Amino acid sequence: CAAAAAAGLDADQGTDYYEQNLCEEDECEVPSDTDFTVAILGDLHLDPRKMDDYYAGRDHFLPIIEDAQSRGVACALVSLGDLGESKSVRPDETQELFAGTTECHELASEFLSSFGVPYEVIGGNHDLEGIDEFATDEANLEAFLRIHGKPSPQFVREIAEKTLLVGLCSTVFRTAKYTSHEVTIDEEQLRWFETLVESKPAEDGWKIFVFSHAPPIGSGLRVLQENHVVNGCCWLNHSGGESTRKFIELVRKHRCIKGWFSGHFHLGQDYQDSITFPTIPRELGPYPNRGSCVFAQTSVMRGGTSRDGRQQSRLLRGNADGFEIATVDHRTGAVRLDATIAYTDTNHEVGVYAHEHAELKDNDNFMKVYSPSEGDECY
Repeated sequence: CAAAAAAGLDADQGTDYYEQNLCEEDECEVPSDTDFTVAILGDLHLDPRKMDDYYAGRDHFLPIIEDAQSRGVACALVSLGDLGESKSVRPDETQELFAGTTECHELASEFLSSFGVPYEVIGGNHDLEGIDEFATDEANLEAFLRIHGKPSPQFVREIAEKTLLVGLCSTVFRTAKYTSHEVTIDEEQLRWFETLVESKPAEDGWKIFVFSHAPPIGSGLRVLQENHVVNGCCWLNHSGGESTRKFIELVRKHRCIKGWFSGHFHLGQDYQDSITFPTIPRELGPYPNRGSCVFAQTSVMRGGTSRDGRQQSRLLRGNADGFEIATVDHRTGAVRLDATIAYTDTNHEVGVYAHEHAELKDNDNFMKVYSPSEGDECY
């Protein structure tokens, strides 16, 4: 909105975005069939003993959702998985991990249902971790799907005209080849995803936003070398050989894929490489070939689960002309515009960062230099 723009970078957009953009005096425009809003939650790691941050985070989203719904804008919520705390939540009674249990998924379903919009959820590397309750991944996955009302691990939702939300779900824990915490998209889902994007060409006006727990290799997002890269659980199908590269190859080939949201790293959304664009200035490095896709890292809601102290979620708003990615800051409730992406045609877009990056704020003399490390995607 004009008021936020006048206030400069990092200004609070407030929770009345559509009221300001669609309404003048006593009259409001009717939103088009292409307008939509999506609330995106990163790793929740719900703990029934520590729900205050989750309720506060929900309260930050409710007026945003109400603003969109009251103007007739299509809304949905997407959870990026890792729904429960990966430790006992009753240590005096049991050592059973909470993540992946029936109790965990029932609590998550209750919480995600309380936002007043349809929710979609995908599994992360902890969502089949109910190893004391379930003997197999298949039994654990069946409970996950049943409790969340999912007909299949993956999902597709047409939220606006020729605009799809697509989710890919990790389905392996006990039977993982290397580490149980690798985010694994099985072959059946991968074939389904390839068929879907092939059937929705950008030239026909289709736009697809993808959601997965971990990002694909080639996304360029900030990663944790010491935690995830060296342990083989950083990117989708990290140890999967050809399937590791399949995701970015599909992104490069199918320009209907406009955005890809992931979590997994428990890192904030204030860094320059928290969002990556399809192209970058030549002086920053070689052309990354990310097709037509903007990749976005999503942080966490609860303070005790954050690796850098940030508590943030994502907000996606779009229409026929492009889309915006924003941050909902759960320490203050502020809504910050992060990036604006305008479609120039069906196969190209222009992205602009809309906030100052943490690296630049922390050091006036900062110069960003990347040093490839053994094991990462640029070595």
